[in-house]
Amino acid sequence: MKRPLALSSALAFLCSVASAQAAPLTVYCPMSDDDCGSVLAAFAADTGNEARFVRIGAGEILARIRAEKANPQAGLWLAGAADNFIQAAEEGLLAPHKAAGIDKVDPRFADKDGAWTPISMSPLVFAYNADLVEEAQAPIPDSWTSFADPAYQKNVALAHAASSGTAYVALASVVQLSGEDEGFQLMKDIDKNVIQYTRSGVAPSRMVANGEVALAMAFTQDVEAALAAGYPLDYAFPKEGTGFEVNAAAAVANAPEDQATAATAFLDWVLTEKGQAAMGATFRGPIVPGYVHPEARIDLSNVKLIDYDFAWAGANRARLLERYENEVRHKADAQ
Repeated sequence: MKRPLALSSALAFLCSVASAQAAPLTVYCPMSDDDCGSVLAAFAADTGNEARFVRIGAGEILARIRAEKANPQAGLWLAGAADNFIQAAEEGLLAPHKAAGIDKVDPRFADKDGAWTPISMSPLVFAYNADLVEEAQAPIPDSWTSFADPAYQKNVALAHAASSGTAYVALASVVQLSGEDEGFQLMKDIDKNVIQYTRSGVAPSRMVANGEVALAMAFTQDVEAALAAGYPLDYAFPKEGTGFEVNAAAAVANAPEDQATAATAFLDWVLTEKGQAAMGATFRGPIVPGYVHPEARIDLSNVKLIDYDFAWAGANRARLLERYENEVRHKADAQ
């Protein structure tokens, strides 16, 4: 009997071979436990740097680093949409570092000041359970407006935009596609169908995979992971085009010297061939062209992407989230 996909725990630790004199690198990571662990294990195997990670949502990482500004508890922020990092950089929370190999990355996807390092790219995708969709007599989702279709009433799970990078990219995508007022009206219409808001962007697609809800939004790697595990999950892309995440990493400002040194070593490593292979093994698309996951089901080359302005999304993040809290759903409602 297939066991349900487990939601990520709040805290996980990875220990690897390293110098006895060096403290392990502490990493805040919003990816799944497996993905955080596998990337850091590859980093340790290749460089000898020991690391341990705390697994929390991207929005929560920003809040934690902000709260710890005077006494940083982590050296590296690993993964999350670039807009989170743009906001963090504006607040002086990141230590700039021009990563070795950054010249191999399309300049559109890199920060000119080196405040953060792009590490992968992931489009948003609709995840749905075909059996539940049929049972609800709902149409196959093919548009952002599908989430507001009354046929999906109480059959949608979403992450909360304030705590999840996935959900914020979805919000920013809708706003950029439709205009701000129209985009927020759509989010309010969608809210009528949502049975649960989660703190993690991974959780809604796992609820679909487990047959708990019919429809969710996710990044493609979350759907790929469920398909690879044998779960009955279907996916579709919006006909209008979809937004995407430029996934990033950054060193935390004012971290202890040993933490800072290990963090910059990771930023240099992640753009190497082995680093990109480690990121690609999590089903995320490479930021340095070349790696293709041999078991990937979704052909990323055929996905219709919108002209997603992640710099604008980052610069306007605080304002859009405040409006989202006031008009759509409070963060306290997320579970």
